[in-house]
Amino acid sequence: MRVGVVGAGPAGITAAVFLCRYNFQVTIFEKDTIGGLIVNAWRVENFPVFYPLPGEAVVEILKNRLLSSTVKVIFEEVVEVQGTVAKTKSNSYEFDKLIVASGTIPVRLTQFEVDPKVVYEYRFLPESLTSLAIYGAGDVAFDSALKAKEKGVPFVHLFNRTREIKALPKLVEYAESSGIIYHEGEPIEKVESGLKIFTNKAEYNFDALLICAGRKPNTDFIKTSSKDLHIVGDACGGFRQMSIAVGNAVGTAMQIISEVNKN
Repeated sequence: MRVGVVGAGPAGITAAVFLCRYNFQVTIFEKDTIGGLIVNAWRVENFPVFYPLPGEAVVEILKNRLLSSTVKVIFEEVVEVQGTVAKTKSNSYEFDKLIVASGTIPVRLTQFEVDPKVVYEYRFLPESLTSLAIYGAGDVAFDSALKAKEKGVPFVHLFNRTREIKALPKLVEYAESSGIIYHEGEPIEKVESGLKIFTNKAEYNFDALLICAGRKPNTDFIKTSSKDLHIVGDACGGFRQMSIAVGNAVGTAMQIISEVNKN
């Protein structure tokens, strides 16, 4: 039984490694690096199997587990899915079952994309920052701000366009004691090249801007569905929690195993 998995984040790796235990021939596709978005995390505290760990440490665990398995890894982007056929720019691969674990893509604010130092993921920030602006007030925004402070960025400003904070209270508490400068009800209105930022209250100069304005499921490349096509993890939408994504992947793998055993 040949199974393809699109995306080598926590959900994709979990499904791939789990199916290998049952002697399935599994191929996983990854367009970037193994591990997924969790690499950006300051601290992973919502996965009870681990003690709190930095995102990079979690990625190393996932990477080692994947590479020590019999899963075939192909570093290509899947640009189209037709049922159980995964197409890359260079080839087309047909499987008996296909699992899409492609995660999410950012909600872009294209009007602010005026400089290469405007990014949507922490890992894409330039090194040796002195000042960093973060736009957003959810878990990712506060988590990224804390990571920046831990990495030694002296001045970290977090801009919230409203007065509502959507992050976990614990993250907010950490931020309050870490020296992060929080701007409540101060939306960014304009960004100029060279990272001059204009809000409704003032003008600022920063070394980089990290936009955390939300994310949405990365599934637009799925053109045709099939009973043998399964979408797992953050690509399904929902809570964007690693523990939920991993549990969902295990459940899907068990469903595939059950289906095969019935035939």
